[in-house]
Amino acid sequence: MVLSSVRGEIFKMMMRMQNINPIAHPEMEDKMKRMSEKYSHTKSVKGYTLECLCTKKGTKYQRLRKEGAGSADKVIYYIHGGCYISGLTYNYRDFCAPFCDLANGVEIILLDYKLSPKYQYPTQLNEALDLWEEITSSKKPENIIVGGDSSGGNLALAMLLKLRDSEMKMPCGCFFLSPWTDMTASGKSYAVNYQKDVEIGDKKGVFDEATRQKLLDSYLFKCIGEEDRNNPYVSPAFANFSDFPPMMLFVGGHEMLLDDTLSVYNKAISAGVDVKLETQPGMFHSYILYQNYMPESKASYSKLKLFIKELFKEENNE
Repeated sequence: MVLSSVRGEIFKMMMRMQNINPIAHPEMEDKMKRMSEKYSHTKSVKGYTLECLCTKKGTKYQRLRKEGAGSADKVIYYIHGGCYISGLTYNYRDFCAPFCDLANGVEIILLDYKLSPKYQYPTQLNEALDLWEEITSSKKPENIIVGGDSSGGNLALAMLLKLRDSEMKMPCGCFFLSPWTDMTASGKSYAVNYQKDVEIGDKKGVFDEATRQKLLDSYLFKCIGEEDRNNPYVSPAFANFSDFPPMMLFVGGHEMLLDDTLSVYNKAISAGVDVKLETQPGMFHSYILYQNYMPESKASYSKLKLFIKELFKEENNE
């Protein structure tokens, strides 16, 4: 049995109280939307300036810069999670703001994509690509790092696959926090961790084929519409990652989505990608987002910052 820190155990209990298992808690779809609306205010992080902007095609995004900083030539392009149901909330700005200190001239760009179920695939992918085009109209791709968590990780991976397949220039690196990559829910970890996963699992449930089908038919998967679940732009776990830039992946050991990350990691290794993996035993989905509260999250966050710092340093040395 893997034991977490005291704070880690407290956060697990808190997460279980907000469990979004769609079989046990079908009402959580509306609750997730209400919660994200409550925390979607645009009050900036102290010491930073925040702009709410739109591309020419109407894609919404936010730009975060450190006050008093000079002109920015480096970008962290971050895509938030939330099952494509929850919108962009202030905690993602708080999470990304310290990245501005990792090199001179860094700004944060956060995509504020349209939400499911009203908007489904490929709406969000088209928005992600549109914002990439907006960013690269003034910034060099080699000075951009792309990141995302959960559904944002799904979307960021799909965007990078599209860029590669279109023979467009890629960013200098990418990172993914508990990315949602398998829309067929076929990984063994779905069953193995079903009772351990405090966010989308069921402490007393059993993950059999009937449970899997109920999950696939639930509100969590409305975002894909009628698209084939095996499409790599929908399920990046089934993609080939040749020609990808350096990559770093983070995942909790108790996630149902553990294999979603491991599949990407193993395929990236097979494709010769420079990829790193951080697995925190006993941790839950997107645990790293709580870097100010748990030692497990703080440790992984430090490794992420080092990864970003080294990428930008390498680009400066070229």
